[in-house]
Amino acid sequence: MLTYAVWVAHNITKVERVSVTGHPSQLGLPWDDVTFPSRGDEVPLSGWYLPTDADDRCIILIQGTEHHRNSPKIRALRLGRDLVNHGFNVLLFDFRARGKSGGDRSSEGDREQWDVLGAIDYVTERGIPIERIGLLGFSLGAGVALLVAAQEPRIPAVVSDSGFLDYMIDLQQLSIGSFHLPSWFAIFVAFAGRIFFSVDFRKVRPAQVVEQVDQPIFFIHGEDDPVISAEETKELHDISDNPKDRIWIVPNAEHVNVYRKMPEVYVDRVSRFFQRYIN
Repeated sequence: MLTYAVWVAHNITKVERVSVTGHPSQLGLPWDDVTFPSRGDEVPLSGWYLPTDADDRCIILIQGTEHHRNSPKIRALRLGRDLVNHGFNVLLFDFRARGKSGGDRSSEGDREQWDVLGAIDYVTERGIPIERIGLLGFSLGAGVALLVAAQEPRIPAVVSDSGFLDYMIDLQQLSIGSFHLPSWFAIFVAFAGRIFFSVDFRKVRPAQVVEQVDQPIFFIHGEDDPVISAEETKELHDISDNPKDRIWIVPNAEHVNVYRKMPEVYVDRVSRFFQRYIN
């Protein structure tokens, strides 16, 4: 049983590195190629910084587990362009073990929190106060954004797109659906992750921290998401119970594709949310 759990933990954390495609120059955008260290263990991270002279506010885009900074599922670079056109500086970067960043193993949200904290450090080093940095996360990145917001209360606002409740629940569902094993097998996988790969899936539980996040959160989810049920975002919203929060469940939209489905509406709502709370 333990041997099988080690194999599962290895395959979860050993993600296939996908080459970065697209470039800001193709959209006529000014950009800086940037590198900066993850806050916790100094893993070198790579990204693009899209500057604007109009404002000193910055949005950090945080991708999901399988993608690089310009995720084609999200059309992240086009979203970055649209946010720049609304007056925000934008940082897109690759998590560890993805794109052009260092590292050879994902931690599915555990050490990726350090990566986002490193991104925040980088933006502040460019002279933008942390109080003027917003986080926009997708899927795994949405969960990481909430976890980081709980650690950094000076971050003024967070957008959680296609977020999830608890990675341990995901492991249970993986055990049942993919490996035809009982849900308690997830405990063995988590144990194997900690012992053999120094990855603690128990630290990736947004539902346990979202109530501690005093900052306003804009929850977005496609109603027909086949990967993460929109019910998880509804439950996160209920747990948060912050009168400043907003929730937008989009009919006929799937996983992380609300922006692709209705880009103008998406950017309008997201930019107005950030403009209201980053001041």
